[in-house]
Amino acid sequence: MSGVSYFPNASNFEANNTTFNLNTYVSDGDALQYLHKHSATSAMHDSEERYPPPLCHPGTREVVICRVEGWYGFEKPPKKVMWVHGPAGYGKTALAGTVSKKMEDRSTVLGFNPVGATFFFWRTSPERNSPKHFIITLAYQFTISIPELAPHIEAVVKRNPMVLNKALEVQLTKLIVEPFKSLGELDDMPHRLVIVDGLDECINSDQESRVQKQYAED
Repeated sequence: MSGVSYFPNASNFEANNTTFNLNTYVSDGDALQYLHKHSATSAMHDSEERYPPPLCHPGTREVVICRVEGWYGFEKPPKKVMWVHGPAGYGKTALAGTVSKKMEDRSTVLGFNPVGATFFFWRTSPERNSPKHFIITLAYQFTISIPELAPHIEAVVKRNPMVLNKALEVQLTKLIVEPFKSLGELDDMPHRLVIVDGLDECINSDQESRVQKQYAED
């Protein structure tokens, strides 16, 4: 498509007190790629940046690992969020990585990936030390781990690409909550585990806590 010039043969052009409205258009085939481009892929448990990922030594932290796996296995868990906490140096990141790996290793047997999404914050990483990419990264992983969710998330991005620049609460609603609701009845859908590690590594922890609260409620 050829471009249109509104100021042909203009030179020494200057515009004062002028507002330009720029709209972003994303086609059907590019919506998920656009989401991927804005995701913090380095925050995923199996990313290149984290390789080799910290893992628990064999035979250690087995009680906690079994507790997390048991909680996941509940048909209707008593709580939607399990908060694993401990002092610095306890090995929480290694624990989160180990659970991610062990659960993902079950994919072949289960016929689906029980790990819905992961995000590992890290203070010295520009992609991972802020909640800016948090919801976007979770949503992108959901399009892979839950294929039936992909067209709904894709439609949101195509309809309004600027949603990726909205407040985290808006991103959460538009990219995750509403697409899940679009699926209708969810009782027959296998549970997926979302693992978030290193919240204390997040620079804007106040912004992050707002999303944690709403995410738990929704």
